Amino acid sequence: MTGRHVLFVGGPGHEVPKARRLGLRYSMIQIPERDNADHRAGAENYAVLDYRKSEEILPVVREWHAADPFDAVLSFTEYGLEPASRCAHELGVAGDNLQAVLATRDKTRTRELLDRHGLSPVRHRVCADPAEAGAFMAALGGGPIVLKPTAGGLSEGVYLVTEDSQIAERWTWTTRWTDGPVLAEEYLDGPEYSVESLSRDGKHEIVMVTEKLTTGAPGFVELGHQQPARLAPEVREAIDALVLRFLDLIGQRTGPVHTELRVTAAGPRLIEAQTRAGGDQIWELTELVTGVDVISETFAGLLDLPAPARTPRAQGAAIRFLAFEHTTVGEVHGLEDARRAPGLVRMVSTLTPGRVLTDLASSDGRQGYVICQGESTADAVAKAEAARDLVRLEPAAQQAV
Repeated sequence: MTGRHVLFVGGPGHEVPKARRLGLRYSMIQIPERDNADHRAGAENYAVLDYRKSEEILPVVREWHAADPFDAVLSFTEYGLEPASRCAHELGVAGDNLQAVLATRDKTRTRELLDRHGLSPVRHRVCADPAEAGAFMAALGGGPIVLKPTAGGLSEGVYLVTEDSQIAERWTWTTRWTDGPVLAEEYLDGPEYSVESLSRDGKHEIVMVTEKLTTGAPGFVELGHQQPARLAPEVREAIDALVLRFLDLIGQRTGPVHTELRVTAAGPRLIEAQTRAGGDQIWELTELVTGVDVISETFAGLLDLPAPARTPRAQGAAIRFLAFEHTTVGEVHGLEDARRAPGLVRMVSTLTPGRVLTDLASSDGRQGYVICQGESTADAVAKAEAARDLVRLEPAAQQAV
């Protein structure tokens, strides 16, 4: 057989066409919710399994590898990162990034690592019950804290607590997403950003810093992103220095890291990181503005292929999500107008009549997005918000929320 062969452990799907364009063959293990007929048809091997359990997928992966060896194992989704790295280690092929994965997937490990090296100090405590969270809050002088699962994603289970009377309720909200302990952290006040980095053989590059728009307290679900971040030079330098030091500490080798942080009065403070490309189409915004295709360049780094050319297409780019709540969809208006909006790169909508929209508890509750490019960050934001606002809902006659 010809062509390099890679195994994808889960993934959002945009990695498949990129692999095809590089002439790579692929196999895939996917969860039922992301089962895709096109990906299945193009795969050398395809299985629908719970890939979060390495012991369940390893026998399948070994069998596939024996018949048609893999050159690399990768995942671009957070719950697939550890299984993919363990498979690469087991097979002795490219993609074993286990040290960095373990240091970032468990947020308590991230905090312990930062503390050991005196980097980005954030007061925190691992709590087994609401009483421990209350004691931690009291130790901070009653100041606000954030509760979160130790290994979550998609903003699931992340809640702000501003007063002691909220702890029991918000503990219940957080533990909907985890059956383990809860990480309580001091609330970091300041604007939030994410950082896209790319490493090759332990050499790191900060590719982009992205501004973030969220619902705010208490759940901080992401509503949009824009690039490039509008930062004073000294702030950008401090962010770059923090992230580069962090990448060395976790032992990042080859591939992307998506790091989230806030710029506080005391300087940038790291919130969390994942050894993958930024979700929410941040990888695509980055391609538009910088020409850096972090996914294809990861393939190139792991497989010793020439890196693709970097050709920027826009001065600025922004995404805004459709994020309606508390209604039952009757009619959806303005979709075609939005698709013709100035600067539009893509529009996706999952809104359908009869769909019941409840609280926006996580990123999975959003109903699509618009991406726009512009002559600056501000121009891209204005175009994306104008396109988003063209989409309007007419509620069903009887709302069920």
